[in-house]
Amino acid sequence: MSERHGLNEGQGLSRRAYLGGVIGGAASLSAVGTATASSGYDEVVDLVEEGADPNGDENIVPLLEEHADDDTLIELPEGEYLMTEQFRFTGYEHFGIVGDDATIVPGTVEEMDGRSATEGSFEGPTRLFRLGVTYDPGNELRFEGLTFDFTRDQSGFRAIEAYVEQDMVVRDIDIVGQHDIGSYGPAVFSVLDPNGISYVEGFRAPDGGAHSENTIGSIETGPTGILVPDSHEGKLWFRDCEVGPFPDNGLYVSGSKGRVVVQGGLYKNSNSASIRLGGNYSYIREATIVVDDSRPEDGNQRGIRLDDGEHLWVYKTEVRIEKPNGQAITVMDDVDKARIQDSTVSVSNGVNHAIVVRGGSGPTDIYDTEIEINEGGHALRIEEGGGVVDCWNVTVTGDADGSSGRHAIRCMRDDCSFRKLVVKQPGSDYRRGLYIGGDDCYVYSGYYGTSHIPIVNEGDETYIRCVTSRSFDGYEALKLLDESSDVDVISNKLYNGIWDKGSANLNTRDNEYPDG
Repeated sequence: MSERHGLNEGQGLSRRAYLGGVIGGAASLSAVGTATASSGYDEVVDLVEEGADPNGDENIVPLLEEHADDDTLIELPEGEYLMTEQFRFTGYEHFGIVGDDATIVPGTVEEMDGRSATEGSFEGPTRLFRLGVTYDPGNELRFEGLTFDFTRDQSGFRAIEAYVEQDMVVRDIDIVGQHDIGSYGPAVFSVLDPNGISYVEGFRAPDGGAHSENTIGSIETGPTGILVPDSHEGKLWFRDCEVGPFPDNGLYVSGSKGRVVVQGGLYKNSNSASIRLGGNYSYIREATIVVDDSRPEDGNQRGIRLDDGEHLWVYKTEVRIEKPNGQAITVMDDVDKARIQDSTVSVSNGVNHAIVVRGGSGPTDIYDTEIEINEGGHALRIEEGGGVVDCWNVTVTGDADGSSGRHAIRCMRDDCSFRKLVVKQPGSDYRRGLYIGGDDCYVYSGYYGTSHIPIVNEGDETYIRCVTSRSFDGYEALKLLDESSDVDVISNKLYNGIWDKGSANLNTRDNEYPDG
């Protein structure tokens, strides 16, 4: 049974998403839209014909409450529509709201108590469309074609909060203007049933949100752009969305029980992370993440943060950190398995690392990826403890110097492998290529060219084979520290030879040591 009013505003956040007809990654949006449209509705309501004011002078929420029902599609024709309170509708089946060049204009907020407006023309919780809650979700939701006008001062609201059982399609939603009241961020989506599949396409909130300290609100730090809460257990696709800059993450998957796929889109300049991803088999594909601006309150603007879960994947994605105060990609310690593949990462200014694999994280693959780093910091930093890190066909370029991170790649973990890498680091200040501090690591094939010593080894039982290593400034190609032992150096081309500071049981065979 559908509930339109309900009083239990304090019983947790509500979020949901519908995306019927998407099977795996193969189904196209057009197929989803066709399936939704062809299923039909018992009632199609033109809200203007029912008395709604398209000039934005009268609140439309009473009419929404009057006509919202199961098997009902509410249409909003071209115009502006005023909302001075939240529209709450839960427990529905097969319900939709579709706009045709329709703009939602919220009332004003002058004072707040927690997350609710107490002064101004808007009254109550600072949400506009609350479509389902965790304890009474909806199902088969269609929500599309709406613009939310947040251009006035103190007019940022949660545009949509949707909790669905299994199915939801949300698309072509534009948030115009900065979210600036220090309350709920623009969107929450959650699919409660593990078998549910839902879809969000073209949700755009490019103007971001203000930090709470600069607003009348009190939400910690500030709003999140798109939140996928811990209640999410199904599969949720985000396609071609645009988010940022927000104070508390751009797209934030806060739980690990469901799966989230980010396909395409642009995510920019959010604090903490522009995309913060968790959940088994969640992945980011063909997205663009950019940090090219920061505010005084932005303390750590990572591009991507992989939080927790297994088989997290970043694929064919571009991460550009042009004004960094955080890392481009971070694999956190609760990640059981991760892969970064066919991607490009660049760090242009400032001292920050490109990719960091935190201590305690599980096995991580980095394949077919290009990293450009142009100031101090590591292109790849692998911290001690955790699963094997396997690097294959990774290219590191750029003019970074060695002032804050001598080595382009710093590995403190055992059993890691570096196969067919190309590392070119001509920067000043003793810039080096690969530092191995873990034991039983494997370096095979590839080219290491740096201003200072390209490869430095401190680990035991390191195996180095078929590598070309050359210092542009005439230093040795390989340095073995006295803490190392049982190192095999076989069939390499090592310009200016090896600097052995006292390693034990060194085995060298079939190497070339040309001058230069």
